[in-house]
Amino acid sequence: MGLLAGIVVGVGGMLLPGVAAAATPTITESFSPASIPLGGTSTLSFAITNSDALLHTVLFDDTLPAGVEVVSGSARTTCAAGIASSGGPRDVAFTDVALSDSSCTVTASVQGVLAGAWDNRVSVTGSGNPDASIDVVAPPSISAAFGTALLGLDGTTSVSFTITNPNPTFALSGVGFTDTFPAGLVIAGQPTDTCGGSVAGDPGTDNAGLSDGQISPASSCTVSAAVAATATGALTDTTTQVFSTEGGIGNTASAGLTVIGAPTISLLSPVGGRRYTFGQRVRADYSCADDPGGPGIGSCVGDVANGALIDTAKAGTRAFTVTAKSRDGGVGTEIAFYTVAPDNHFKLGRTRVDPDGSVDFTVRVPGPGAVTVLESVGARPFARGHAAARRAGSVRLTVRPSASGRLDVQQGHVKRVSVTVTFTPSGGTRRLVRLSLGA
Repeated sequence: MGLLAGIVVGVGGMLLPGVAAAATPTITESFSPASIPLGGTSTLSFAITNSDALLHTVLFDDTLPAGVEVVSGSARTTCAAGIASSGGPRDVAFTDVALSDSSCTVTASVQGVLAGAWDNRVSVTGSGNPDASIDVVAPPSISAAFGTALLGLDGTTSVSFTITNPNPTFALSGVGFTDTFPAGLVIAGQPTDTCGGSVAGDPGTDNAGLSDGQISPASSCTVSAAVAATATGALTDTTTQVFSTEGGIGNTASAGLTVIGAPTISLLSPVGGRRYTFGQRVRADYSCADDPGGPGIGSCVGDVANGALIDTAKAGTRAFTVTAKSRDGGVGTEIAFYTVAPDNHFKLGRTRVDPDGSVDFTVRVPGPGAVTVLESVGARPFARGHAAARRAGSVRLTVRPSASGRLDVQQGHVKRVSVTVTFTPSGGTRRLVRLSLGA
């Protein structure tokens, strides 16, 4: 029966009259591991050792602290006649008779359900009050936020991630997360952090993250980066789950940002690529509109006010610029390149008809070009002449008729002549003046 010769059996740790006192069984309690993340599991163990030759009744009913619960069906024992059971999520019960010179264990898996430091002291009949503690550590939490809700295309804003340690007494280490930005966002500046870890993310790439961060109890830290918008639309950025060594895996974080297109400009006048004459009266005609998702136009400004005359007083290629700014800081620009022809206006100075029908001219021109003169009688050409102007100023020109023409004038057959003076500026269009002179 498991008894040594000459020894009287004691039950429940009580001795019969005349029997010497014997050592009671020893019980030690432990959690392994003694620190678990919220939702993690640990093994609760009771090691029972009976070092004398008597039988002892060992029984207990352990009500676990609020932070841990028994995993259903996990109560086990190696004690030969022992019965280990769980009467509820926070109950571990055991009963047995400890045999002489023997040891055995009672175990159960427990899960952390409430963060905190939890002490489990058990009253065991005949064997004292074994005690063990377990720490249940909550994971870190993370939140994300953009610096603005609306951002213009190619604009920049900040994104920040706040990581919080909710545990009032436990520090967290190995804190980390990763974040791949949605299409349309890239990092615009090297990320920074106050978490004491290593931050990932290079300008121009689309991902950032943290590794090996440390957060003191009941504290928080941040990871920040500048981001640039490369595409329009409603964008949602979601991180992976934040994690730590002690607290395990926490939540994800999301933040939204709407990227709107730059303002658009309708520039109807001046027309790009068109050639205008020198001094031509051309009025500006333009308007601006914001992206449909934007807050509206803040300003719409051209080189001259809408409806005002554009500059055609200088020859050459000219640029007319309109700039639109939306209320969120978006900027749009439209440029029309047009050409103003060289000035072809000229003035006739002294004009004299000689007795032989020759005509002397003085022509004042605005710049280099060619001056031509056609003298005619009715439909019949009478005389021609031309001169080249190298610069702005006066050009003198004499047109002499042919010998037969001079004779017609001298004999009085020709009374009046028609004269057409043309000036063609270099690179420009010609301009002519007609006049009638007495021969």
